[in-house]
Amino acid sequence: MRNDINVLALGACGSNIGMRFFEQGFKVAFVNSSIEDLSVIKAPVKIHIKNGEGCAKNRTLVKQLVMESIDMLIQDITTALTAKYLVIPVGIGGGTGSGIAPSLISFLVNMGHICIPVLVLPSVEESAKTCENAWNFITEISHIKNIGSMFLLDNSTDEDRFSINNKFVRDFISFLEINNESTMSNIDTREKKLLLETPGISVIGRCSKTKSSSTDLIESIKNGIYAPIENKNPTYIGLSTSNKSMKMSDFYAEYGESYDAFVGYSQSTNILYLAGLQLPEKRILKFKNKF
Repeated sequence: MRNDINVLALGACGSNIGMRFFEQGFKVAFVNSSIEDLSVIKAPVKIHIKNGEGCAKNRTLVKQLVMESIDMLIQDITTALTAKYLVIPVGIGGGTGSGIAPSLISFLVNMGHICIPVLVLPSVEESAKTCENAWNFITEISHIKNIGSMFLLDNSTDEDRFSINNKFVRDFISFLEINNESTMSNIDTREKKLLLETPGISVIGRCSKTKSSSTDLIESIKNGIYAPIENKNPTYIGLSTSNKSMKMSDFYAEYGESYDAFVGYSQSTNILYLAGLQLPEKRILKFKNKF
């Protein structure tokens, strides 16, 4: 599925995740309003927002810059990235990425792309301005229809922000590379695409072959890199496991029953994908309470 997916990295935070994908062989376009930030990126596709000098966390400023050159920006992006599925990492508390992502995603969705936002949530210990940006971003993106899976990476889970980014890219690629070859059951490409296309919040749990119980997978999510799961009943559950005795009832007990589930058996990594969860409102409300 690698050839089906390109990455659109927005702003400085999004670029860090974008570089992890680039290093793994994905086609990535980096977009920023800051020439200085783009200059340190060692990759071929770098798009500077016209007249941008950085934006000092001013979302209004970067929105104005984007709308002045939106046609050129969209053309540059769609020329560089031709895949239908676009993973879009962005830090929602900053300026450039936070300011441009909602409008770009809206344009790209209307053009037929499946947009998969990877949103980095700031810690609530960060500044009031950062939390205000995050709150406004969530408010805006919540009104955009037909977005695919949306991942919420929570900076409150680990002081090492680079570790969070690295774990996400590792787990996402592990999901893409599920290659079941069992006579019992397999997760096929169409089912993986359906999981990616499902609107709402998604999370990925991952365990090595030596940790192959349902408890291990549940704990990998609970103690992982994502914002807390506050509501049950995902739309879909995808499970690829090396443990043929693993029971879906364990996941239903933890997350509630899903509309459907896809199960495959593998000889390697154990992967649990929850798709179509609701936005964690309590976690998001902490942003508003900060300013």
